[in-house]
Amino acid sequence: SGKSIFAMQCLVHGARYCDEPGIFVAFEERPTRIAANFEGFGWGLGALQPTQLAIIDAQPSPDLVQSGTFDIGGMLAVLEAQARSMGARRIVFDALDIVLALLPDAGAQRREVYRLHDWLNACGFTAIITTKLDGNSIHAVGQDAYGFMQFMVDCAVVLNHTMAMGVSQRNLRVQKYRGSAFDENESPFVIGAGGFA
Repeated sequence: SGKSIFAMQCLVHGARYCDEPGIFVAFEERPTRIAANFEGFGWGLGALQPTQLAIIDAQPSPDLVQSGTFDIGGMLAVLEAQARSMGARRIVFDALDIVLALLPDAGAQRREVYRLHDWLNACGFTAIITTKLDGNSIHAVGQDAYGFMQFMVDCAVVLNHTMAMGVSQRNLRVQKYRGSAFDENESPFVIGAGGFA
């Protein structure tokens, strides 16, 4: 659907035009692969790293076995130190659902999301958190396993990619934007040579 592109483009814009360095926390892919995938957009990630943009590898180990209590507190401490060292103001947690799936139940998942929410508020970051919706809830975050997150965030955006009569269609819909009027209808977008357009 373009969630990683959307998130990285927001970080690049912040670093380039708003003097807001950013951190991209990757749960799904290695930093080298991410940089290679985004190279084609002409964003010049190499020139931004490491002072304006950091890509952090947070992929869970493939042989990780759930044992005892698991929480994201250690990861947040490392990220806070990284953010301080570079003056980061923006942060992306890409594919958070991957790390939440390591937790034993929905209660533990909620606990860690609330821990993350409190940490983000304490640090004052502008944050983007991406997750995948299940196949039956393309249009409604509230029906998804992580739908409770929509009540915690200031803005919820749903991206989808479908095929209609053999034609690829990408749409963006703002589902929530706290304290602001917004268009609730789907808006088409394309991923072009420079990213989202």
